[in-house]
Amino acid sequence: MKRLLLFILLLCTSTFMMAQECDLPISVAFSTESEQIPQAAQRAIANKLKQILTQNGVSGVLEYEQFALVPKFEFLDKHIVAGPPVKHVYNLSITLEIRDTQESTLFSTYTTEVNAVGENETKAYMAAIRQIGPQSQQIKAFISRGRSKITAYYDKNYQRIIQKARLLSKMNNNEEALYHIMSIPECCTGYATAMDEALSIFQTHIDREGEGLLMKARAIWAAGNNDEAAAEAAYLLTQIDPSSKAYKQASALLGEIKEKSSKNAPWNFEMQVYNDAVSLQKQRIEAAKAVGVAFGKGQQRQTTNLMFVR
Repeated sequence: MKRLLLFILLLCTSTFMMAQECDLPISVAFSTESEQIPQAAQRAIANKLKQILTQNGVSGVLEYEQFALVPKFEFLDKHIVAGPPVKHVYNLSITLEIRDTQESTLFSTYTTEVNAVGENETKAYMAAIRQIGPQSQQIKAFISRGRSKITAYYDKNYQRIIQKARLLSKMNNNEEALYHIMSIPECCTGYATAMDEALSIFQTHIDREGEGLLMKARAIWAAGNNDEAAAEAAYLLTQIDPSSKAYKQASALLGEIKEKSSKNAPWNFEMQVYNDAVSLQKQRIEAAKAVGVAFGKGQQRQTTNLMFVR
C-alpha cells in the first residue's frame, strides 16, 4: 500500500513538474491608454513581470504578441512630501492581466493595493512593483489560470496553426511559418504533430538557404580567388546548417578555399556541426525556433494600443 501511495505521489509530482516547464509565448506589454510611466520605471516593471512569469514556469521566447501580460496602475492617492530629500508617496491599485490580444479576450486578472515611497517618480513605481511576490499564492493562481487558458487555446487551434504554417511554407515564407508553428507549446496535445511539421518546414528552409549561400560563395570565390574573397566566401559557407542538402558541397568548397588561400592569412572558418552529446532532433528544434525568433524580432508591431517590451 505504501509503495502504491509513493508511486501515485511521484506520478503527481512528475505531472506537476511537466506542467510547470511549458514554454508559453507570453510577452510583457504596457497599455498606451494607461497612466504614462517613466521609461526607466517601465524597464524595471517589465523585468519584474518577466521574473514573475519565469518563476512560475513561463518563459516564452518567440517575440509573440498574441498573448500578453499587461500591468495597469491606478492612483488611489498621490502626494509629494517636502525634503530634503523630497519623497513621492503613492497609494496604488496594481492590476495584472493576461490577455489574448488578437481576440480581445481576458484570460486572467490579479489586483493588489500597495503603498510606495521613492525619491522620484521612477523609484516610487519601482518600490511599488517590488511588493508583488512571484511566489505568492495569489500570483501563482493568476499565472496558472492564464496558463490553462492559453494551453486550452492551443489544444483547440493547433491544427489551424499547422495548416497556416504549411500554406506559408508553400509560398516560400518559411521563416514566418516557423514563427507561427513554434509558438505551439510543449504542454499542448498537438505539440508532437506540430514539431514534425516544423522540422519538415525547417528542412525546406535550410535547404533553400544553404543552396543560396553556396551559390553566393562560389561566385565570390570565382571572381576574386584571393585572401579577401576567401574570407568572404568562407564566412557564407559557415552559415550553412549541417542538415542542409548543400552542406556536403559547401564543406568541400571550404576545404578548397582553405587550401588555396594564402598560408600567411589567419583561418578561423569552420563548418557548423551538431553536438553529438545532445539529441539531434532537439538541436534541430532549437534551430527552427531560432529562425522563428529572428523573424518575430524583425516584424512591425500590429497591436496599436499596446507597447511590447523586449
